[in-house]
Amino acid sequence: MYDSLGAIGEFSPNRASVETGAFVAPARRHLAIVDPSALRRDCLKLALGQQQRRWRVTDVEVAADLVCLLRQGAEFSVILLGGATCRQIDLVDLVLLAAAAPQTPILAIADCEDPARARMILRSGARGFLPVSLGLKVLVAALERVRAGGTFVPLVLSEADDDRATPEAACLPWQALTRRQRDVLALISEGRSNKLIGDALRMSESTVKAHVKQIIRRLHVVNRTQAALLATGNTRHVGSTVRTPVMEGVL
Repeated sequence: MYDSLGAIGEFSPNRASVETGAFVAPARRHLAIVDPSALRRDCLKLALGQQQRRWRVTDVEVAADLVCLLRQGAEFSVILLGGATCRQIDLVDLVLLAAAAPQTPILAIADCEDPARARMILRSGARGFLPVSLGLKVLVAALERVRAGGTFVPLVLSEADDDRATPEAACLPWQALTRRQRDVLALISEGRSNKLIGDALRMSESTVKAHVKQIIRRLHVVNRTQAALLATGNTRHVGSTVRTPVMEGVL
């Protein structure tokens, strides 16, 4: 874990008076970066330290470390939750951070290879989602926007909503599901238990179980395993003519 003030170093009132001729208060922008990649964290710290409006940066590898800092009284202007792809943004981590710092906006940053997953991240508590294909200026603007209480949703996610209206998208089996059921199905395909799905989507375990029952019924599969195979495109073992009763214990 590192704590950096970028290029400005430690604050000194005397130094501020020499450079500006007047007292300058310490920078209030304090960014927490949560990302498993040390290289991405270091690059972000270096880039943000060179901006006109510099950010004080605290970076950690896992969300649990930041939760510990928050419980010790640390305060941040924005939390930046990063990953190589949006599937590597853990929704459970997102919920944990939102619960530990409910007043602190969370901005997710990753490759937007799965727009549906990116929208799920936004629905799970992130104030914004920034595809890594966008530049540093956009990142700085997004940080300022969510810090001021706004949201940041790139155009690519809005356009992705329109893709569902195409004839090809309408043929997908999960189009029979509600948006919330698709969220549950996505987490089922990751092997999450009902409890973890409930934590990620902020719903009770009994509600998750009800959604799973509806998913199995609407997809015309036998159990959640076949539903996950269908969601991930592995349909070799789906569609067997032998149907067995859906047991309560496997939901």
